[in-house]
Amino acid sequence: MNKPTPARRIRRAATAPVLIGALACSVLGVPPAAAEPDTTPAWLVTAKVKSKSGRKMKIVEGLTVRPKRSAKVLPVEGYRLTATFGNAGSLWSSDHTGLDFAAPSGTPLLAIDAGVVTEVGYDGSYGNKTVITLEDGTELWYCHQSSQSVAVGDTVSAGDVIGAVGSTGNSTGPHLHLEVRVDGEPVDPAVALAGWGLTV
Repeated sequence: MNKPTPARRIRRAATAPVLIGALACSVLGVPPAAAEPDTTPAWLVTAKVKSKSGRKMKIVEGLTVRPKRSAKVLPVEGYRLTATFGNAGSLWSSDHTGLDFAAPSGTPLLAIDAGVVTEVGYDGSYGNKTVITLEDGTELWYCHQSSQSVAVGDTVSAGDVIGAVGSTGNSTGPHLHLEVRVDGEPVDPAVALAGWGLTV
């Protein structure tokens, strides 16, 4: 029989406590320590920081598909896209952090998915803004509204009316400026919507 080499002895010694611990848990009926939960939204796989016009922005690189708990909807009907994520120009003080859906003033704004309303009010250049926080922590910002029909603490379902298209704040015409934020940072709403099975 061959003697174990020093390297093999080290590997065996290093793994022995793990094996003994797992065996003890099994024999004593003690559950092993639970892994830390992953709090990353399921639709967001990886992200990188990309600089545009000297400003750092989070750009989503990948998508994944998660089981649909409920049907999700686009935030407004009868729209045309007038600006996309990352656009630069004189209309914005920095790179554009959302997706703009132009529609007639008063067009209903819909909750994309179920969540809790965590902010309602006027927010400077964003105008009248409503924030819905989803179960995974993703924030949906609805900006420039002409009216708001929910209050902080309300629970909404996909398709619920939460306000109306307007042109409040820094706006050149009636539209919804939609932002999707993860850990406080804006990500591309078109990518998030695609991850939820919605196409713009």
